[in-house]
Amino acid sequence: SRCREAVSLGGGRPRPSAAGGRADRVSPSSEWCRSARCPPAERAAAALVGAPSGAMAKRDEVETALEALFAAYDLDESGELSRDEFVKIEMRLAFESGEVYKVDSGAARMTLTDKDLNGSLDYEEFRCRFLTNYTEMGMSREEIIEHVHKQVKLALLERARMGPRFHAGIRQVLRQIFFLFDTSGDGNLSPEEWISAQKAVAIEVSDDFDEGWIDEAAFAAADTDGNGVLDLTEFMEASFSMFEGVKKRTDTILVTLQRVVKVLEAQQGQGRKETPLVQVYVQAEPPEFQPPHLSWQDEGTEDNPDKNMGKWKKAGEVCLPLNLATADDVASLIRLMLKMSSETWISIFFCGPPRPDGGPRAVTLLRGERAGEGNTLALLQYLGKPNADTRLFIKNVRKRPSKLTRQQRAFLEERDATLAKKTGQCWGLDWETQLVGDGFQLPPRPMIVKVGDTVVFEVPQSDENGEYKYSTNVFMDRTDVLSKPVDENIEPKKAKKSKKPAGEADPLIQLSFVALKEGTCVLFVDMGWEDQEEKLAATKKLAVPVAENSTARIGPIEVMVEKVQPGTKVEKGTFVWWNGEKWTNKKGPAKRKGKKKT
Repeated sequence: SRCREAVSLGGGRPRPSAAGGRADRVSPSSEWCRSARCPPAERAAAALVGAPSGAMAKRDEVETALEALFAAYDLDESGELSRDEFVKIEMRLAFESGEVYKVDSGAARMTLTDKDLNGSLDYEEFRCRFLTNYTEMGMSREEIIEHVHKQVKLALLERARMGPRFHAGIRQVLRQIFFLFDTSGDGNLSPEEWISAQKAVAIEVSDDFDEGWIDEAAFAAADTDGNGVLDLTEFMEASFSMFEGVKKRTDTILVTLQRVVKVLEAQQGQGRKETPLVQVYVQAEPPEFQPPHLSWQDEGTEDNPDKNMGKWKKAGEVCLPLNLATADDVASLIRLMLKMSSETWISIFFCGPPRPDGGPRAVTLLRGERAGEGNTLALLQYLGKPNADTRLFIKNVRKRPSKLTRQQRAFLEERDATLAKKTGQCWGLDWETQLVGDGFQLPPRPMIVKVGDTVVFEVPQSDENGEYKYSTNVFMDRTDVLSKPVDENIEPKKAKKSKKPAGEADPLIQLSFVALKEGTCVLFVDMGWEDQEEKLAATKKLAVPVAENSTARIGPIEVMVEKVQPGTKVEKGTFVWWNGEKWTNKKGPAKRKGKKKT
């Protein structure tokens, strides 16, 4: 570079400089900017070419200082200074010293320095600008070094005041964290690396940051190009966005990040710990819901284990970090791998060790909401064994409610008080019409009822004469509009004598929601027998989980409650049922017209 040696050997005092918090900085001459030849100020330093080693050491110190100053100006660490970066730092330095900074003048100085006129400054252009100024001002090397060091400190201080995005220390530590997360060393963060890191650092950040900084949803949001991994730029941008919302001082953020680094370094020192590759299988076709007694007939057994494997497809492979503690930790990683929304519930099954009786491997549901509960640790240990079946089966995919909350059933006095408010018609939805097979359409929204009416969901309690139990959960928003669910047991009708005895029918339960006042309520009922699949597989000697869903959802439905108009005749307890097309006094589905549930 023609500016490589542009440091004056003179020992004169510097004139006051705006770059050092003083006025009247001398700008490079227009001759230097327009000519390919070095101007006199730069030629004055040419003697450094043949300088002794001591002088070269001092020159190296100047070079190092200028590189640090360039890095302090380079807010986005791109290796070039944009006009915005240049003006932003110089303006803040001027303000800090009490000077008035003219943006147009500062932009013009950058334009003069921008030799290739590409709108940004690289290090050589930046270096030439400062060395030319210092030489024209007659500064000695010692003065240049002292002045540049002062400028570096001021620039870094101003960057810290500008917030986490511009704080040089935070940016440096974030890069360090990224590469500690990246255990594979490929320059990207995979879902398994992200979830493993999340488990390691969650405790360290919980007091200062939103734990969502590195959770499942954050990964999906940060993956702006949708390629399933995060690069350094995506990670940095996601981190800055989170920091800007936590209202913490930059020094507090920096200390917290430094703690995270120590945790990750300690974990890395223990070696990488994960299972062998695990194959992830999902349902190959849109599944139906089936009760236990209808779900297993076409499934593979110990005699023909691959009989129904065409209903499953391999979606990918993943290594499970050994520090996962709960079923949802595993589910988070699987959702990321499959690019599912974090607002999704899934059921995960695996085939455990062979049964003691010599039958097929035990089909097992992954459980455990809290660390130390369930079988997540057992799964991770099992998958590391030589003869493990390294397949996970994903099913029962459904949306996690974000605005509705789970409601317990009303009991005792609350139950009696609610039932006393049933003064009108009952509107029923039965599970077989809505769920079995493809199911039927829900009632149009909104479903309009009157105060005193009751919305009823009829669901089963068990299957196969009580062999398999159902679980039921209610999610709703306005319990002041519709009551909490009240359960009423319904005895099944006995079979006619002319028919062959088929055993006792399983009892049903009606969940009643009484309309209390005007307003709108959204609700749905989840029901299923996923925790009974292990029992079914053991009884029927199934080789893998059943391919159909073992959970289902009735709803959501939107109920609009209106007040009863004066003079309206009300017949208390009259039942009408939704048959998929209209309300009728007969329970059961309408004749199928070839349309599936929407």
